[in-house]
Amino acid sequence: MRIRQIITGKKGLSRTDVVAAVCFACNLTKEQVFCHMDREIGDENLRVVRRILDERIAGRPLAYITGTREFFSETFRVNEAVLIPRPETEVLVEEALALIGNRKDLAVLDMGTGSGAIGIIVAKRTANRVVCVDISGAALAVARENARRIGVEERTRFVCGDLFGAFRENARFDIILSNPPYVAGDEWDDLMVDVRDFEPRCALFGGKGGLEVYRRLAPELPGRLAPGGQVLLEVGSAHQAAIVGAMIEGAGLKASVRKDYSGRERVLLGHG
Repeated sequence: MRIRQIITGKKGLSRTDVVAAVCFACNLTKEQVFCHMDREIGDENLRVVRRILDERIAGRPLAYITGTREFFSETFRVNEAVLIPRPETEVLVEEALALIGNRKDLAVLDMGTGSGAIGIIVAKRTANRVVCVDISGAALAVARENARRIGVEERTRFVCGDLFGAFRENARFDIILSNPPYVAGDEWDDLMVDVRDFEPRCALFGGKGGLEVYRRLAPELPGRLAPGGQVLLEVGSAHQAAIVGAMIEGAGLKASVRKDYSGRERVLLGHG
């Protein structure tokens, strides 16, 4: 069967998904696929393509099927133990890189690291050491593997624990980064099936209003930031941004909002 026949013949899936399946099964880039649409696919590769597409039709996210997801131009390993990195989270990373600039020897914390996407990119792009915390040991295993593959194993440390409970009382950080669970209870049933039924609930569900983790984080932030330290938190909506901003200010910090490329409030910046 030719590539063209697969791409045009598969119904019920997006063209993007089908092309990605061909790329993965045949070890081709998207450019190679589109330049060689009449290329014949061998039986073994064809079986892999069909398996991927069948799993995708059943709702399983493509990133879990292939075991990879690109984030900030790096390829991360992912599985069902971690949230699949989203493009919107790149805004948080961009803001972090801008804050850090050329500064070295900073104490950077990635709280709720999951696959390690945020902390690993910051470690690679700034050469600072980053402590990555997650309550899930399975998630940390994925993050450690990503750090090794991306070449920042020596600049990252992985700690299993529940928020700041993983640290001594006197632990302070120059930069705290977090993309906590922020899906509200009344939003859960409206999530896409491939998100709701396959991605880890603990990395998505934020309780009432999606604010449970922020309520626990905010009061501790002033005591966990070094002098001149800053915190960046991803949020899911303008409503959440307003509430979390008020939490941060209520804890004694100043708060401001950064928007993503669609104009949506996406990142809360807190500082003394």
